Amino acid sequence: MKGEPVESLMEDYISANRISSQDQRRYIRKLIRTFTAHSTDIDKLIAEFSEKWDIDRVGYIERNILRVALAEILFILPKNTKLIVYDYVQIAQKFAGKNCAKFVNGILGRVVRDRLGIKD
Repeated sequence: MKGEPVESLMEDYISANRISSQDQRRYIRKLIRTFTAHSTDIDKLIAEFSEKWDIDRVGYIERNILRVALAEILFILPKNTKLIVYDYVQIAQKFAGKNCAKFVNGILGRVVRDRLGIKD
């Protein structure tokens, strides 16, 4: 956002939000590094599952929520994927509204079903 390295922005976020739990700090770092390592593949996947929407046409909020969600779901492999999807849909609704939340839910739901084979 500011042209600074992601590592610096990540540390600024941790500091600004006074995240003191070592586990939370470690998880945030892992999540951001995971996205950074797989960003090209994640963006291709968003474009693929967005049907007729170029990645650049997906709103900034939706795109970044999807990026972090897919990094977590596909590469960190949480124990409860459905709960993770629910959490990201709630984040989307809070920061971008119902339509964004529906879009995020649709993309994440399709990826979870098609790529991970997890059914409702």
